[in-house]
Amino acid sequence: MATKEHKALTRIREWADSGPGVCSVSWGKDSTVVAHLTAISGVDVPIVWVRSDPYEMPESEDVRDAFLTMHPNIRYEERVATLRNPKRGEPGYEQHQMNPNRKHQDVLKENITERYISGVRAQESRMRRQSARWHGAVSKNTCRPILDWTGEDVFAYLAAHNLPVHPAYAMSYAGTLDRRWIRVHPLCSHHEESGIHGRDMASWEDDYYGDYISRARNARTNQQGGEG
Repeated sequence: MATKEHKALTRIREWADSGPGVCSVSWGKDSTVVAHLTAISGVDVPIVWVRSDPYEMPESEDVRDAFLTMHPNIRYEERVATLRNPKRGEPGYEQHQMNPNRKHQDVLKENITERYISGVRAQESRMRRQSARWHGAVSKNTCRPILDWTGEDVFAYLAAHNLPVHPAYAMSYAGTLDRRWIRVHPLCSHHEESGIHGRDMASWEDDYYGDYISRARNARTNQQGGEG
């Protein structure tokens, strides 16, 4: 892991030499590792969490707090997205993969307009592997320092450095799901089916976060009613 860490830190410093930017986090496993690498790299890059309230997983704040305790001197910022599209379970929701004409809202693109560092890894999808071949780990606007890491590498690094691990990765139906493919994400968002190998994301969310989702939907209804 020392060699991979060194390469990742070199990528961050190389990218930072070309100008300012931010490090985007969701507090999932990959972005937590990248936030730590950014913090120890010596570059002055703020950590930014774009929040999709009230649908963020509630434990993400615990991961954030633990991380900031470890790195009290970093610059940190939160940006709250304006959610325009209906979420799953709200009136007007459509699965975007079933309606190619429906425009998907990219809250990260809307709220991070700077150059940015991210926790994207090539292993995650064919599209990302293709992007890795085309653009590499460092480009004009983006830095993907752990692009060539595996999921095993990420969990090993988290353990080796005693970094906080989101509880969602333990929500695996008693180990029947591969934790590498569990995603930390805003709940009730658009996802491809079978996003966690054999079980669609919607049923996983409802099983583990059903009560929280109900409260989030009520909060959105009250908010929208107040705006009306």
